[in-house]
Amino acid sequence: MVTRIGGLASGMDIDSLVEKLMSAEKAPLNKLYQQKQKYEWQRDAYRDVNKQLASFDKFLLDEMTLQRDFYKKSATSSHDAVSVTANTSASGTLKIDKIDQLATAGNRVGLVAESNRAKTTTLKSLGVTGDANGKIDIKMKVLQNDGSMKEVTKTFKTSDTIESVVAGLNKDTGLNAFYDEATGQFSLTTQATGKGVKYGDHDGVSAYLETGQELFSKLGFTSSDPSDPNYANVLAKGGQDAKLTVNGAEITRSSNTFDINGFNVTLKDKYSDSKPITLTATTDADAMIDKIKKFVETYNGLVASLNSLTSEKKYRDFLPLTEEQKADMEEKDIEKWEEKAKSGMLRSDPIVRNALSSMRGIMYEKGGSNNALFDTLSEMGITTTKSYLEGGKLEIDEEKLRAAITADPQAVSDTFTKSLENGNGGIVQKLRGSIKNSVATIEKKAGKTTMTEQNYSIGKSLIGVDDRIAAWKVKLENIEKRYWKQFSAMEQAINKANQQSSMFMQGGGF
Repeated sequence: MVTRIGGLASGMDIDSLVEKLMSAEKAPLNKLYQQKQKYEWQRDAYRDVNKQLASFDKFLLDEMTLQRDFYKKSATSSHDAVSVTANTSASGTLKIDKIDQLATAGNRVGLVAESNRAKTTTLKSLGVTGDANGKIDIKMKVLQNDGSMKEVTKTFKTSDTIESVVAGLNKDTGLNAFYDEATGQFSLTTQATGKGVKYGDHDGVSAYLETGQELFSKLGFTSSDPSDPNYANVLAKGGQDAKLTVNGAEITRSSNTFDINGFNVTLKDKYSDSKPITLTATTDADAMIDKIKKFVETYNGLVASLNSLTSEKKYRDFLPLTEEQKADMEEKDIEKWEEKAKSGMLRSDPIVRNALSSMRGIMYEKGGSNNALFDTLSEMGITTTKSYLEGGKLEIDEEKLRAAITADPQAVSDTFTKSLENGNGGIVQKLRGSIKNSVATIEKKAGKTTMTEQNYSIGKSLIGVDDRIAAWKVKLENIEKRYWKQFSAMEQAINKANQQSSMFMQGGGF
């Protein structure tokens, strides 16, 4: 430790002198701090580019990837006995000549004994014994919308009430249960429609028991005779399929809602007029145009932003401020200075330029359409602007685009949305691939928040700068100690000289 002696002997402001000398010595350290700040600003600028690329990629994923979101059709029905929508495979018209019957659900109603009709009546009071622990295991098969019979299990206790049995049967069974305590009627209806299956001596059964007959016999599903219409194991029956004639062909469906030739049809009522119901599908051209406009607008916004970064002016005279400089400035002046100091961090940057170039190139490539007339954007009226200053922004000839959609909407959709197959994917998938590559390249350079500095190149540069800063701090400490040692030695010498001078003066006085 160096003993610091002020300027009492010399009359000099040693503290101020050392501070000024050290300020000059700190110049290399300040340059290192400024270099570190530049690295951090550049890293953040790169990461902001990746955020913009990720945002555009999310837009493509959410709104431009799936054909059903991009290419939509609308459908109309000539009669309110049928409602209809259309998917992309629907085309032209479909005629429903008549509707003989609608699909209905299976149903059965039991009757609880008059003496026990309160909904709070327990199963034990109804006479249900269950097993030794008072547990009642129910296993049943219930009709599903696809026509299959699904096995469903439920467990009740003899302490449960009629009301709680209704609640249990209404949950995840495919049944709708209802109980009216005023009349004692216990109703079961399948959620799925259709005629069901043959079960023993019974046709058209849509729900039946495998175990648990005791419970349902007490709920009024009474008979234990398999041939009896009131056989307790039959929980729902009597449903029927829809019957209709389409383009002269008689067909049946288990549901009133079904797909046929790309039309999603819902039967509302029976129909037997001499004039058939006509279903018509048309392409929603306006929706497609709006979607493409949004794509162009979003893409142009990204292009404008990235172009501005690569062409941003660099103010070489505006270096990052040191802490000492900031201490002497107003906050607003610091902000203005740093705005210029940060400017041009990615000017002419090859990584960002390559990202832009890759996306621009894709706009000239063929998309996923098999129709050679509409397999590029330019063929459907989407081209880059004539001004090179706009850096590859797109513009739309809406009349030409509408004509392409009218001529072959599937080709337009495929050009944009078709998945990648042997490199022949749509524009959107190619863009997403390009973005993925650009993001990966930038991450190698600037990392991401979850990475340590050792895992990307700017981070390694920051580590190097921090090591040099640490070394310079030690060096400056030694330099400061040397200055203080020199000035202290000077003060000691002057003090000693003053003492000797005083002694001589005293000696001369004698």
